[in-house]
Amino acid sequence: MELPAYTSLVTLLIVIYYLWIGLYVGIVRGKVKIAAPAVTGDPLLERALRVQMNAVETAPAILPALWLAALWLSDIWAAAVGLVWVLARVAYMSLYMANPASRGPAFGVQFLAIVILIGMGFVGVGMALLQG
Repeated sequence: MELPAYTSLVTLLIVIYYLWIGLYVGIVRGKVKIAAPAVTGDPLLERALRVQMNAVETAPAILPALWLAALWLSDIWAAAVGLVWVLARVAYMSLYMANPASRGPAFGVQFLAIVILIGMGFVGVGMALLQG
């Protein structure tokens, strides 16, 4: 079996995304001059923290779904869908920071990417089980 290089690359992009949003919250804190542990007091900080938490909330879904899809069905297709997830999360962040009401389409795309990866994992595992 070949190692899933494409999925590994997308996983690294996901890690970079998570690090970036953490740093971004720190940058916003400095800009609005609200020190930790405060999480309220400026709408910009509250939006940045919400973007970060929404991303963290998806971590238990995206990472295992990505890897199960890659290992049991297709490295390249899992990586492609994972890349869509990353791009949708970046769009979500940009849209939410500008206007929280505009985040819907990007949220929908990243959610759909997770659902597709879960489906890919089920198909791959199902095929393996049927082959015995």
